Amino acid sequence: MSTSTYVNFYNNHNYGGIETPFTGQQRHSYGATQGWNAAKVGLTAWVLLWDDNDYRGHFLKLNPSSNTSNFDDIVRYTDSKGKSHSWQGAVKSMVIYGNEPSWWTSSSTPPSQDLCLPRYHAVFSADSYFNDDTAVYRSDASEPDLNKVIYPTDNNRDMKCNISSLATGDSAYLQVWNGTNYTGDTLRVYPNTTYADLRLVQRHPGGDWGDQIQSFKLYGAAPDGSWHLDFDEDKFFNSFPSAAKMTDSTGPYYHYMTQDAGYDIRLNGKTYPDSDSMQLEFRVDFDVTGHNDKVDLVMLIKTGGVLDSVGYTYTQGSAAQVPPKLVKAVDYTAEAAGLLGLIETAGISEEAADEFIEDFDTFCDVFDKVFGLLYKIGQSSDGRFYMVAVSTHVLNRAFAAVTVLS
Repeated sequence: MSTSTYVNFYNNHNYGGIETPFTGQQRHSYGATQGWNAAKVGLTAWVLLWDDNDYRGHFLKLNPSSNTSNFDDIVRYTDSKGKSHSWQGAVKSMVIYGNEPSWWTSSSTPPSQDLCLPRYHAVFSADSYFNDDTAVYRSDASEPDLNKVIYPTDNNRDMKCNISSLATGDSAYLQVWNGTNYTGDTLRVYPNTTYADLRLVQRHPGGDWGDQIQSFKLYGAAPDGSWHLDFDEDKFFNSFPSAAKMTDSTGPYYHYMTQDAGYDIRLNGKTYPDSDSMQLEFRVDFDVTGHNDKVDLVMLIKTGGVLDSVGYTYTQGSAAQVPPKLVKAVDYTAEAAGLLGLIETAGISEEAADEFIEDFDTFCDVFDKVFGLLYKIGQSSDGRFYMVAVSTHVLNRAFAAVTVLS
């Protein structure tokens, strides 16, 4: 951030009294009016003032390189009796932009929540809703240890585990980690994304992203093929009929009832093992008196949305564990040749048919192997047997929620 992005406020006119400086792009909302009566604005600062908190009410724009010696000379509004009210000591919200907003010269009311973020930039803030110390980066940029990085504002505060909100521009790809040197849990943030409160963003396998970030990398374009793969968690969990969202010490999960039995579905991880893969990890719990059966599922998705393999481990409540198994995606060519004619008669294109057959054959193969294994140890009398079907439903619904981005 340029050192010319600043505004200095003074509690007396003609720049006298107490000076309150702000350096860098940032936003602040106050519970009470600030006693500011004069201001000096830097060369690259566009300053927006409001007379109510949360960026509401009457507003005042201060242009770059401008000096305002007396807020009492500026009319804030005129009441119904014709009395003028000035800006002296009236500010309750303040925004500093580091570049000119597109709406700056318009006479209409400014958008109160506009971050005015350039396309290749990302913004980080120490408080939710960007209401505190703020740092703006342009791609390509990286920080391996945010303990060594100070917010370019006036509180001398480091950024490590001190980021509560972030956003990306239209062409900014951001990846953050909760460990230094790009280690630990990770989150990918795609272009034009705003997380106003990172406490509401799930961190897998447990917890949230509020005040967790210790390192990051920012790109101006997708750095490899794995960035074209994503997973729609809402679509996945909403595909379970009447599933209820719950939370325990490990984080949120969805409780799903079927065949008079209850199952807990969790997304335990979303990682990127290499430059063209995304790995999804799920756990399915079947809880009933005397049992606590669980199946751990791992799906590896390759660039283009291809299911490469499925790994699974089944643990019974008695602590008996089936050795981990891996099912590679099957070769579909023979099956596709036999079914294509039937599907085409239904008006489905050859391309769509090929994609459907590949997915369908893959899951049939997985189902056969999982079913064959669990059938030997399941107990149909109390719902344990149905774990095989629920597990296969998880695989199908998860794969349907995989997103291939352009």
